[in-house]
Amino acid sequence: MKSKEGVLVKKGLEIIYWFILLFYIFLLIDTVFISRESLRSVNLIPLKTINQFIAVDNRFGNGLVVNVNIWGNILMFVPAGIYVILHNKNKSILINLFLIFLLSLGIEIIQYIFSIGATDIDDIILNVVGGFIGLLIYSLLKKILKNDEKNRIAISILSLIVGLPVLILVMEFI
Repeated sequence: MKSKEGVLVKKGLEIIYWFILLFYIFLLIDTVFISRESLRSVNLIPLKTINQFIAVDNRFGNGLVVNVNIWGNILMFVPAGIYVILHNKNKSILINLFLIFLLSLGIEIIQYIFSIGATDIDDIILNVVGGFIGLLIYSLLKKILKNDEKNRIAISILSLIVGLPVLILVMEFI
């Protein structure tokens, strides 16, 4: 029989998990749709934009453009990988990676249709890399914990550890 404290902790973690998930969705929507300048450009040449960022950084030597654009796209989709596979009954890495690809493609299409930011194949590539990292994190946790319930609790705790500082940082800039 489970103790009352254990049940309360589990419910508390569940509430935190859903709060952080909703915050992540809000942050993703804000980042890719709301906090963008109005323009319509398309790049369908893989690695073109990434190479341009690297060329600019090599010219100026600060690495900031590459860090923000490349790592930003990757890191924004790591949670997507975790959340997509966690909420999908099919735990196949390939199927969930395809769902992440479709999510990223959908974002790029919406950006193009509504002239929000730039539509770029490199964003899709980087987003899928980030989603793949998230899928690997989920798979690693599942392999270590060997139990879906323990895995979900671990992801709830990780969501709190990672999501809370991000929430605080975002609140500072609002």
